Amino acid sequence: MNDAPTSTGFDYRVRVNRRARRARITVNHNGEVVVVLPRPLAERAIRELVAGHHAWIIARQAELAERLAGLPPQLGLQPPQIDLRALDEQWTVAYAVDLGRRRWRACRQSKHLQLRTAPGDPETRAGLQAWLQERARAILPLWLEQISERLGLICTGVSIRAQKTRWGSCSSNGRINLNRNLLFLPAELVEYLLVHELCHLREPNHSPRYWQQVENVLPDYRQRDRALRDAVAEVPLWARPGG
Repeated sequence: MNDAPTSTGFDYRVRVNRRARRARITVNHNGEVVVVLPRPLAERAIRELVAGHHAWIIARQAELAERLAGLPPQLGLQPPQIDLRALDEQWTVAYAVDLGRRRWRACRQSKHLQLRTAPGDPETRAGLQAWLQERARAILPLWLEQISERLGLICTGVSIRAQKTRWGSCSSNGRINLNRNLLFLPAELVEYLLVHELCHLREPNHSPRYWQQVENVLPDYRQRDRALRDAVAEVPLWARPGG
């Protein structure tokens, strides 16, 4: 990675991703311009690429700024409070706290989170996500285990990830992946997702027989499934993976 000014007045960050099929430009939630390349390019070529997208970058930054302005503070990039609905927890957040080398410090008893960054610092989002990852690792595998024992369906392992498009998945070898952002959803939706993935241990498909298994556990699964499809709106901007 490196930072470099362009003749258009933009600052941009270069990231080489060898799995990328072509060069592309993104603007993340902070309005930062990121140039993604499948292989290293000469600096002049990168500047020309950015300059060629000048109008699009301006429009995208304006769009993001308007979107941020319309969000409730707790759903933005520097929340004063974090609501983990799955756990019925409300955390207050303090910034610019002297924590030495630590990125964050959390007090479970008072539900208070301290971050070693100031509002507006790009590291703020990274610190919040690191705390969320640890909280999810402490909660979701145990929750899954409790339901799996009740159903008699035991998985081979659990991974907690920052998945972009899925709330969870079950691999062919019986390992279940869970999205850490489940903590922002109502508990009944998390329960449904856990049951959904566990039932895939017996039926690795979405056949009528599979859905019958889900219905045997949760007769109202259809309503929960519909609610889960729209639940991404419950996830704060800072917690969403990617740009």
